[in-house]
Amino acid sequence: MSQGNSVAETMAVNPVQSVRGVSVLLGVVCTPMALWHEGFLVFAGLCYWLACGLSWQTMSRRNRLQALVLSGIGAGAALLALLLGNTVDLSDLLKGNIALISMLVAVSFLGLVSQPDLAEGERLPTGKRSILGTLLGVHFFGAVINLSALFILGDRMSQRRSLSRAQVVALTRAFSAAAFWSPFFAAMGVALTYAPEARLSELMFSGAALAVAALVVIFFTVRRLSEHERFEGYPLRLNSLWLPSLLAVAVLVVHYLYPQLSILFIITLSAPLICLLTLLFRGKVAAPLRGHIQGRLANMTNEVVLFLSAGVFSFGLQSLLAGQGALLPFSEFNAWTAGLSYGFIMVLAVSGLHPVIGISIIGPLLMPLQPDQSMLGIIFLSSWALGSAAGPLSGMNISIQGKYGIDGMQIMRWNMPYMLGMSALVMLTLFVFERM
Repeated sequence: MSQGNSVAETMAVNPVQSVRGVSVLLGVVCTPMALWHEGFLVFAGLCYWLACGLSWQTMSRRNRLQALVLSGIGAGAALLALLLGNTVDLSDLLKGNIALISMLVAVSFLGLVSQPDLAEGERLPTGKRSILGTLLGVHFFGAVINLSALFILGDRMSQRRSLSRAQVVALTRAFSAAAFWSPFFAAMGVALTYAPEARLSELMFSGAALAVAALVVIFFTVRRLSEHERFEGYPLRLNSLWLPSLLAVAVLVVHYLYPQLSILFIITLSAPLICLLTLLFRGKVAAPLRGHIQGRLANMTNEVVLFLSAGVFSFGLQSLLAGQGALLPFSEFNAWTAGLSYGFIMVLAVSGLHPVIGISIIGPLLMPLQPDQSMLGIIFLSSWALGSAAGPLSGMNISIQGKYGIDGMQIMRWNMPYMLGMSALVMLTLFVFERM
């Protein structure tokens, strides 16, 4: 099943879809080459914009609207900055969030070689151990292969039935909690893009503590819900977790040995390389890669256009605010102001906006305060982890709604108490971090 998604997506491939896939591939290949010349980053941006342009008509209406609004505001702000005499490098319009997008594309290759093992006809386990196996399975596989893990486990657990409330709570909360710490989650890429001097080790350790707390809370919540409805979980095998664990350790080790290399760069290089080596070892390379390029990469434009437009928005805002000083109603960045910033992003997320939009707004506004960037990274990761669970229009909840027919507003109501409780722990983490 390791190649099932990509192979299925290659069916009925048209030439435009192939061009989209190749354009995205060129973008991720050119990004690391920017270490030698920044022109490669501009070219990568052009490749991603081309892919999005070719798929504009097939994108969701919501994504098109958000992209137009964000890009329009960003371009308008950059133009106003020029009129006000600020220095504006227009080539940066094509560079915004490119490293982040390339990391996201690179991580998608891991789906070819890191999939949960599922035996056909195997009965789903029940009881406490099944809850724990489900939480750990969707959390750790989701930390590496993202939404693919959610669908693989969700399909197996539903078995042509609608998912129960306990199953939805387990899957959505445990999956989104990986955003607290995983270097392979888009959340970490966003955090390191908008807080570039944040220390990865601090983000991962503080995030891991929050993730452990979240998993404990989720376990007892699901166990309580399963008293009223039968919970059938996922049969986790511990030997299938070796690759997710190895990848996380490898990123930390390489970053420790070569601190001059950014985390985004390390992941963008290592994820496809590990995938290629594993496929070579298995003796199947060409067909899985072709299927992935024409399938998964070609269909990533809904995600790519959101990050591209958020990059334009952030660039315009930064250009306009250059030299203006702090515009927020406080003069220093501490645990209280970090908490207020976190709350602002969460309000937007629950209102239906993607967390990256709130982050792209608050990040440039906080920079004049010279914030502790690791603390800034913590609020970005936390708002992503909890905003995805509670936001009715988050990518995860929309996917759950479309695939399993569960209303996004219902998921929000189920996850809102969890979000509020975990937000209190996030605030506690910020105060502890400030005093360290």
